[in-house]
Parts: sequence; C-alpha cells; structure tokens
Amino acid sequence: MRSLTRRFLPVALAAVTYAGLASQDVQAQVPSDYQRIVDAKLVRVGAVQAPPWYEKNLASGDWGGLVPDVMDAIFTKIGVKIEYVETQWGTAVAGLQSDRFDLLGAYNATPEREKAIDFTEPMGELKFAILTLKGPAEAYATWEKIDTASIRLAAVDGAGATRALQPLMPKTNWSIVQSSDNMYLELQSGRADALVTSDVQIGQYLKARKNGIMVIPTPMRTQPTNIGLRKSDDKTLRDWLDGQLDTLRADGTLEKIWAKYVPTSQ
Repeated sequence: MRSLTRRFLPVALAAVTYAGLASQDVQAQVPSDYQRIVDAKLVRVGAVQAPPWYEKNLASGDWGGLVPDVMDAIFTKIGVKIEYVETQWGTAVAGLQSDRFDLLGAYNATPEREKAIDFTEPMGELKFAILTLKGPAEAYATWEKIDTASIRLAAVDGAGATRALQPLMPKTNWSIVQSSDNMYLELQSGRADALVTSDVQIGQYLKARKNGIMVIPTPMRTQPTNIGLRKSDDKTLRDWLDGQLDTLRADGTLEKIWAKYVPTSQ
C-alpha cells in the first residue's frame, strides 16, 4: 500500500497543480467589465423614471435627463453606445448584481449599498427637501417637527431620502410607494400631507406645475450622488469612470449639465 501511495502521489499532486493553474488561466481570460464594454461598444445603464435624473419619452422610448446627459458626455467620445434598462431605485442593486445592466447614475452610496455594489466618486450633491401643497411651511421647518404621527409623508421605496430619513423619523406616518409618479399622486390626491425627496426633483416639479411649497428642513441634510456599478476586485471600470468625472468637472461640463436641470446648483 505504501508503495502504491508513493508511486501515485506525485501524479495526484501534479493533477491538482494543473487544475489550479487551469482555473487561474480561465479566470485571467474573463474580461473586466471595462474591457467588455469597450469591446462590445455598448454599455447598459439602469434608468428610473424620476425627472430630472431620468425621463422617458413615451412616444419614442428614448431616455433623457441629467444622468443620460452625463453618460453621453462620458461614452459618446469613445464610440460606446448606451442602452437604457428600466428599473426602480429599490431593485437597482439586484439589477446590477444579476447583470441586467452595468451602471446606474444618480445613486447614493449608502453604507448598506456599499456592501453589495461599488460606487464612483460623486457626480454631484443634493439636499433632502419637503414638498407640500397645504402649508404652512413652518410645520416642516425642522426634521424634528416632521417626526410626528399627525404628518402623512410620501416617499419612494429605496430612494436615498427614504433610506436616510426613515430611521431618523420613526413617529412619522410614512407612505412608501414604488415610483416618483406614485409619490406625487399620493400628495395630489390628499393621501399624503407632504412628500420627501431631493431639492433637485422638487424643483423640477415646481417648475412644471407651479403649485406647492418646497421646504428644506433644518438641520440641512445633504447627500452626494454617485454612479453605481457591480462590485468587483477589478477596479478598472470604477477608476476609469472617476477619471472621466474629474475631466468633466475640470472642463465645466458637469456644472453645465447640472445647471441645465437644476438652476439653483450654480
């Protein structure tokens, strides 16, 4: 038995070594997300119907908005086509992880999300704000005042404002819905007294509807907004995107894009 063991042990070790090297070789041949995008000349971007970040033209099916403008500025110059895949804020992490799409712009890098996906550096910053059709504005002057069961507050499931503020205001009567359209419907129908989202989104609503009061409660709560991408040990895509954002910031392109949709961002 010992003789057989001595005879076949080198063969077994060689097989294990070969299998390990073969596995490493296969892993080395798997292209990075960056290389896959460049080779295919196609990047898939998650899109949420939430102006001004994203807005779908129902007639043509085309997507516009602040994020598509940023994506155009990043990818058009290298000849990469952008394909938009509709999603929701609350399911976007799963969409990235399951390879439904490669990127999602205007996504906030919360600690919980950072465990599951990677993020670029910020592409901008937003303030959390309240929109009400009733007033008085003083009733929403502080987050502490809003933290009461007498206020019915609409918010979007998975949105940055919802994730950041709901734990801080446990007494508030929250109405959590699946989309921005439903959130505004809650307010307009009277099922909610107010809604909470970014100053950017509320500014767009007021510009279009010219009805309502925006309040930025104190203490002011701000949050950077980033581009989300699949978590990977290979940081080539993330680092390249960071470099592109730096370039767009330095040459004034980012500022112009934000000013186009958010006049108060200047």
